[in-house]
Amino acid sequence: MMASGDNLMVAAIDFGTTFSGYAFSFRHDYDLNHLNIYTNTSWIAGGAGLISWKTPTTLLLNPDQTFNSFGYQAEEEYIGLLEDNGEDKDSYYYFKRFKMLLHGKMKLDRNVTIKDIAGKEMPALDVFYLSIHYLKENLMQTLKNKNIDIHEHEIRFVLTIPAIWNEAAKQFMREAAIKAGILSRNLVLALEPEAASLYCKNIPVDRMDTGNLGETSIIPFREGMSYMVLDLGGGTVDVSVHMVTGNDTLKEIFKASGGAWGGTRVDQSFKDLITSVVTEECFDTFCRDNRLDLLDFEREFELRKRTIVDSSCKPVVLKIPVALPSTFEEMTHKSRDDAIAESVHNGRIKFKRDKIHIDADLFCKCFYECTESIKKHVTDILKRPEINGHLDAIIMVGGFSECGVIVQSVRKEFPDMRVIVPQDAGLAVVKGAVLYGHCPTAISSRVCKFTYGIAAKSVFKPGIHPENQKSEDNGKFYCNNVFRKFIEIGNDAIIGQPIKQRFGITSLTAPVVIGIFASSEPSPTMVTDDSCVKMGSVTVPPPEGGWKPDTDIEVDMDFSGTEFTVSARDANDSSSSLPATFDFLELNEK
Repeated sequence: MMASGDNLMVAAIDFGTTFSGYAFSFRHDYDLNHLNIYTNTSWIAGGAGLISWKTPTTLLLNPDQTFNSFGYQAEEEYIGLLEDNGEDKDSYYYFKRFKMLLHGKMKLDRNVTIKDIAGKEMPALDVFYLSIHYLKENLMQTLKNKNIDIHEHEIRFVLTIPAIWNEAAKQFMREAAIKAGILSRNLVLALEPEAASLYCKNIPVDRMDTGNLGETSIIPFREGMSYMVLDLGGGTVDVSVHMVTGNDTLKEIFKASGGAWGGTRVDQSFKDLITSVVTEECFDTFCRDNRLDLLDFEREFELRKRTIVDSSCKPVVLKIPVALPSTFEEMTHKSRDDAIAESVHNGRIKFKRDKIHIDADLFCKCFYECTESIKKHVTDILKRPEINGHLDAIIMVGGFSECGVIVQSVRKEFPDMRVIVPQDAGLAVVKGAVLYGHCPTAISSRVCKFTYGIAAKSVFKPGIHPENQKSEDNGKFYCNNVFRKFIEIGNDAIIGQPIKQRFGITSLTAPVVIGIFASSEPSPTMVTDDSCVKMGSVTVPPPEGGWKPDTDIEVDMDFSGTEFTVSARDANDSSSSLPATFDFLELNEK
C-alpha cells in the first residue's frame, strides 16, 4: 500500500493514562521500509538517570495555571516543591492519570473541569491541551536537535485514543490538540488497538516472541487470517479483532470493545490491600500530608508489579515510607505490628525495618480483578458467531502487557491459542499510529458499535407508536421522534461508503440542524427509547442570502472512520458543496 497525503512526515503522539511518548517517520523512509520508525529516547527517569521510551502523563502548572513542566520533570519539580515546603507549594497545580476523565462520559462537554492532586479545579480542556502542546513542542525540539529542517504544517500528526471512547471524547481530544497548535487538517485520530494491530501485522516473524523458550512465531499474516489484539494500557484494556483481506488491508470482524481494566485498577487493589492493614483513614491522611513519600511509594510499586510473574515467586519486598506506619501509630495509638496482627492478612504481610514483605500469592491477588475481567471478555468474544473460536492468535501489547502475571494468566486460560507478546509491546501502539498516519485506509472496514439514526416524523401506527408522540396534520395522524435508522449495530461500515440522506429546510434563513442518536439495540422504535442517547448534531448553515424555496439538502455521513465525518450539498446541484459539521460536545438532553 502506498502512503497517502502530501505530508513529508508522520508524527504520532501516544497520550496514555500513565505514560506518554511519540514516534515519527518520514514518507521516503516509510516507502522503503514501513518499520523505519524513530522514537524519542531522551526521557530521563528521575534521579536514577534511567533512559525511558516514555514519560509519565503528569502535568505541573504554575499558580497562575501556566505551564511549568511535564513527565519526569514535572514529578521532580513537584518533589522539589514539597521538599522546600514553601508557603506557595499548594498553589501549584499537579495532575496525573487524568486521561480516564473521558472514559464513559456520554454527555461530555467543553466546560468539564478536572481536579488536581490537592482538589483544585480547572478546565479539563486546558489540562489536555497543555499536555499535548508539550509533547508536540518536545518533538519539534528533537527534530531540531537532529538538524532536521521541517515545518509543523508539513507533518501529519496522529493522536492515539482508546477504541472504546465515544464520539464526544474523540472530539474533545481533537479540540484539545487544535488548541495545542496542531492544524485540524493535519490531525488524525488513531484507535489504539487498531494501531497496535497494524504494527504487529508488519513485524517480521523472527521478531515475534511467543514466550516459550526456543519457539519462533510463524504467523504468516496472509489473506484470511484473523487475530485478536489486547491493548493493555494504564487505564483501559482495548480489544480489536481483525482479518487480513486480499488487498493487504485489515477488516474489523468484531466491534472494538474493552473496559477500564488497565494497570490503574491493580494500583487501586494494592491500595485496598494496604488500607486493610493500616485503615483507609490512616492511608488517606498519609497521602495528604506526605506527598513526596507517596510519589516514591508509587514508583516502587510500579516497578514491582511489572516484575512478578506468578504466585510461586518469593515474597514481594517494597520499601515503605516511614511516615505510613508512623501515621498509623499516631492515629490509632497502636504499633505497626498490631496492625498486621489485627488484619485479615496476618502471617502473609510483615514489616521489617523500612520494608514491607508481602506473600507473592497475596500480591498477585491485586491483579485478580483485571485478569478475570480480561479473560471473561476474551472468552465472550471467542464465543461470538462472527468468530466462533476461529482465531489464529492473540497478540498482547501496551505497557501493561509487560506484567508477567497478566500474560501468564491469559496463556493458562487459553492453552490452545497462540498468545504472542511483541518484544517492544509498549511501543506497538505509537509505532502503529505512525503506520496508520501514512496510510489511514489500511483499515478497510469497521464494525458499527451502535445503531445510528435521527428523529423523524412517520405515519402513526397504533399499538407500535406511543400516544404521547401522536400529532395531526391536515387530517392525518403522525408520530414524532421515530428512530430513522442509518446503519445498524454489528454491520460493516466500509471506508469510502458514506450514508446518504436528504433533509428539507424549515426556514429560509436558519441552518439545518440534524440530531444524531445512537442505540445499543438493532432496531429501536423511538429516539426516546431507553437504549437511545442523543450523541450530538450535524449543522449545515445556509448559504449567503439564505436557502432557496423548496431546497433539499443531501448529507453524506461517514461512520466508518475513527471519527465521524460529514459533507453536504444542494440535492439539486451535485457539484455544490455546503459546509457541514458534527458536534458531539454540545450541551444536550435526551
